[in-house]
Amino acid sequence: MSDDVARQRAALREGALVLDATDLGTLVTTGADRATWLNGMVTCDVAPLRAGDGALGLAVAKSGKLLAELVVVAADDALYVAVPRDRAAPMQEHLDRHLIMEDAVIVDASADHAWLLLHGPAAPEAALAAREAGALTAPIDRTGRGGAAVVTSVGARDAVVAAIRTRLAERAVVATADGWEALRIEEGIGRFGVDFDEDNYPQEASLERACVSFSKGCYLGQEAVFMLEKRGHAKKRLVRLVVQGEADVPVGAPITLLDGASVGQVTSRAPGPEGGVVALGYVKWKHAVSGVDVVIDGRSARVA
Repeated sequence: MSDDVARQRAALREGALVLDATDLGTLVTTGADRATWLNGMVTCDVAPLRAGDGALGLAVAKSGKLLAELVVVAADDALYVAVPRDRAAPMQEHLDRHLIMEDAVIVDASADHAWLLLHGPAAPEAALAAREAGALTAPIDRTGRGGAAVVTSVGARDAVVAAIRTRLAERAVVATADGWEALRIEEGIGRFGVDFDEDNYPQEASLERACVSFSKGCYLGQEAVFMLEKRGHAKKRLVRLVVQGEADVPVGAPITLLDGASVGQVTSRAPGPEGGVVALGYVKWKHAVSGVDVVIDGRSARVA
């Protein structure tokens, strides 16, 4: 475990880890019907959001399978939607096709906006500093340790980061790409295009608790997602795994039960905080229970 990753881990757990999310693009929705229309297109409940509110959500196809992860942040006159940058143009086209009579417009403004994702118990304080520097923020907690999303202009990004670091001093640490990759795996956070993609349902990717409202009104793909949740279950599920031994675990390594029966494969891995390896991978639904012993690449492991 490098000192740099350890410092980022400490910020995540005790301060604020600042992730400069350059991999996120931005869709901006305006118009009087923007909230009710977008609410019918995504899995999270957008309708009640007011300026400074936010939500984690998904866009899914009619089949219920994933199209993109979303972060929605509300302003007085617009909704800012973060999506994976390489999905921004396809998502803008997808959403625009479902605009009929509504008073709403959606544009791809990825070139103009930047996102910071704040993780950790000091995220609210960091978000306050960002707002004072002119950014728009909303409470968004992806790790269960506290969090916020920040959207600002590309030109103001460095000033917003500087304001956060000035306010929090050593308690604010800017994440590196390698550091966040290790920490997201430790925290059990899957990544679109790595741990799941368009072939997966929200429940397979373990996203339904954080990103899906099962009490809101209808949305595109709702029937498939709801039926899978209430009248059955997915065949497999993304879980966090702790692997014994210091050697690396290859992506794609098979996950088997102690009797050798195959139950899935590894999608991501990183060195563990206390030795060994932590990984994300798919196992059959009935084995996606904390404490189940498995074997990965010939080594003892456990679903965590």
